Amino acid sequence: KMEEQGYQLFHIREDHLLCPLKKDIWKSVLLNKCGFSNKVHARKLQVVNLNGYQDFVKVFLEENHLQGSDKSTIKLGLFFEGELVTVMTFGNSRFNKNYQFEMHRFCNKKGHQIVGGASKLWSYFVRNYFPESVITYADRRYYGGSFYDTLGFTKVEASTPNYFYFKGKNKLLSRIQFQKHKLQNILETFDPNLTEWENMQLNGYNRIWDCGNYVFEWRKKETP
Repeated sequence: KMEEQGYQLFHIREDHLLCPLKKDIWKSVLLNKCGFSNKVHARKLQVVNLNGYQDFVKVFLEENHLQGSDKSTIKLGLFFEGELVTVMTFGNSRFNKNYQFEMHRFCNKKGHQIVGGASKLWSYFVRNYFPESVITYADRRYYGGSFYDTLGFTKVEASTPNYFYFKGKNKLLSRIQFQKHKLQNILETFDPNLTEWENMQLNGYNRIWDCGNYVFEWRKKETP
């Protein structure tokens, strides 16, 4: 309903506000939306292949991306005055094997807006890795995915909301690790006659929902 009225609605979870690192990333996101960021044009920047610097990229993503680090195999970055300011990563498609690649992460350093940065990294990826098809996901809690249009991606769908489990003040846990066939080996109390959700409640867990994802795809255009 907010999107229909032309507004972007941000969903900021309590666990992010209680984590100083995530809270700082959120501050950067909101300030950037309001036009308060250090604007740098990508034409001044150098593309660097960071495949051999996994730990370096991991730290950057943990400090600047709300979803943190990933398990990508292709890591590209932009440097400004000797400092890494933008990262874009790729790997095998995790959830849909009909695509050759998945774009796992894209983010700028906190407090920075890199004008044309995504296009520059994407162009480098296409020239050097010759993709036939790429899929990527935009978390609707905080991102509309508009920049994918500029890269030539097409919006496929908006996925249904996903849920996470939590217990007390612990971090959110993926529902994948609590599929019913796994619960007997995980939970203290398990009743095979109950559903996954009923068993989780029996053991003191609750769940929280996100807003789903926008799904985007890119496919190589056939040469006439």
